[in-house]
Amino acid sequence: MKRKVLIICSFIATLLAWACPLANAQKERLAESAGKSTLNTKFWGALVYASNNKVGKEVNKGLAMRLGKAFKKYKTFELLGQHTQDKVFRDYVNWIVPSDELNLEFESKGPADGGGMKVLLKLWQKKKVLVKSDAVIKPGKPLFIAGPLWRDGRLLFVLELRN
Repeated sequence: MKRKVLIICSFIATLLAWACPLANAQKERLAESAGKSTLNTKFWGALVYASNNKVGKEVNKGLAMRLGKAFKKYKTFELLGQHTQDKVFRDYVNWIVPSDELNLEFESKGPADGGGMKVLLKLWQKKKVLVKSDAVIKPGKPLFIAGPLWRDGRLLFVLELRN
């Protein structure tokens, strides 16, 4: 009787040893297929100056409306710099509108549940990290980040996945 129990337990342990790697591989394939479309999308980032003064190169009307809803204190939004890049989530670290003074770094943390990508964001001023934050960026839903006060307004970062 003990021998039968040992054989059955050994058989169950063998099945579990085979099943766990298969389940993990299946989970990895599902996560990979869920994130494939996001991995190949374009990533657009911009540095925007929000103020109540007349500005130079304004952002497009659609973005200005969205920024106006999010940052009601400001009436005008000037595009200071922008960058579009393909397949950024295959790299370890990427930068949005890098400059000598202020940089936004983002690092991919893989596909997010429900679509989009998880990222770790770091706002740098010169060689000092001011803020670290986790975020999820989804196609068609730009992420707005309020940066530091600057001149008579505020710097804003806009991050967006585009098809």
